[in-house]
Amino acid sequence: MKKVLLLICVSLFSTALFAQEATGAAEKNAGNEAWRAKNFKEAFTNWEKYLEIVNYSDAACAYNTAVAADRIDNFLAAEKYFEIAIQKRYKVGDAYFGKAKAQDDLKKETEMLATLEAGLKAVPGNAKLESMYGNYFLKKGLEAQKAGNLSKAVEQYGKITTLKNTSLKTKAYTALGSLHFNNGASILQKASPIANSDKEKYEAEKAKAMEEFNEALKQANQALAVSPEDADVKQLVTNIKNAMK
Repeated sequence: MKKVLLLICVSLFSTALFAQEATGAAEKNAGNEAWRAKNFKEAFTNWEKYLEIVNYSDAACAYNTAVAADRIDNFLAAEKYFEIAIQKRYKVGDAYFGKAKAQDDLKKETEMLATLEAGLKAVPGNAKLESMYGNYFLKKGLEAQKAGNLSKAVEQYGKITTLKNTSLKTKAYTALGSLHFNNGASILQKASPIANSDKEKYEAEKAKAMEEFNEALKQANQALAVSPEDADVKQLVTNIKNAMK
C-alpha cells in the first residue's frame, strides 16, 4: 500500500512539474523574483523565456520585459516588447513612449517620430508623448533657426502648436513670434542706409519688414491666448507693436 501511495505521489508531482514547465510558470515566477531583487538582467532572461513558451500572449509580461530590457540597456529588445504591448493594447501610452525612447537610444530618428505620431493618434494629449514630441521639434526648430533656415524653423515650430500641452504651445508660438520679429528687424536694419538715398527701395524693404512684424504679432497673440499671464510673451507683444509704429 505504501508503495502504491508513493507511486501516486511521484506521479502527481511529475504531472504538476510537467504542467508548470508547459505553461512557463517556473520562468515567469523566476523573473518575478529576480525583478523584486532588482536583478533586471535575470528578470529579462526569464520573462523572455516565458513569453516564448506562451507564444507572447501575456501582454502585461511583454510590457514588463520591455521595461527590464530598457533597464539593462537592451534597447532592441525594449523596442520589440513595447511593440508587442502596443499591439495587445496594454498600457498603450506608456508602451508607445517606451518604444519611442528605445528608438531614440538606438538613433532611429525616423522610426521614433513615426512612433510618437502613432502614439499621439492612439492616445491624444498623452503628457509623456507630447513632451518628447514637442521638445524634439523645439530643438530642431532652434537648430534650423541658428543655421539661417527660417522656413524650416517655422515648419518645425509649427508642429508643436497642434499639441494640448500649454507650456509647449506657448514656447512654440513665442519662438515663431520672435523669429518673425527678428527677421523683420533685420530687414529694416539692412535697409536703413538707403532710407534717404533710395527711398523707393527702402519703402519696399520696409513693407517686407512690416509683413514680418504682422506675422510676429499674430504668433505672439496666439502665445498670449494660451498663456495670458506670461511676462515674456507680454514683452514680446509690446516689442513688436513698438517696432510697427
